[in-house]
Amino acid sequence: MINSITITNLNGNVIFSKYYNTTIEEKQLEFEKSLYQLTKDEWIYAKSERHLVADIGGSIVVYTNIGDLMIFLVGSSDVYDELSLSDVMHPISECIKDVCKKKGVTELYLIEQIPKFVLYLDEVIQRGHLDQIQFESISNYSLLKHDKKETV
Repeated sequence: MINSITITNLNGNVIFSKYYNTTIEEKQLEFEKSLYQLTKDEWIYAKSERHLVADIGGSIVVYTNIGDLMIFLVGSSDVYDELSLSDVMHPISECIKDVCKKKGVTELYLIEQIPKFVLYLDEVIQRGHLDQIQFESISNYSLLKHDKKETV
């Protein structure tokens, strides 16, 4: 199961997080603080969207850098290994780049585009399980949902 996704700026301040595992959600601030402390020294190696791996309390974390952001994907080691989490990270990275394509991947622009990103993310991960990895399909489904919400 995918436990959570967290997006921070380069100072470690959380911009967005979504939890699929209620156990981790209850300890959200503590978990995010330990995530930052464990990985911050390695962030320089995550440039150019290179995926790095860490282990936090039995959960596997795959993280990378895109523009001004750090993206952390946390999964249960019994279901997802670091390779499968890395595969999930690719469409998430594509979604972030797509929603920020007009002004570049920056903290402020992602915050402005969070509703669109959440639509994309919901197509990639549903209830903690991988649903869709083809970016074209993700984009098409999210457009349909967006159109549906506007016409209601």
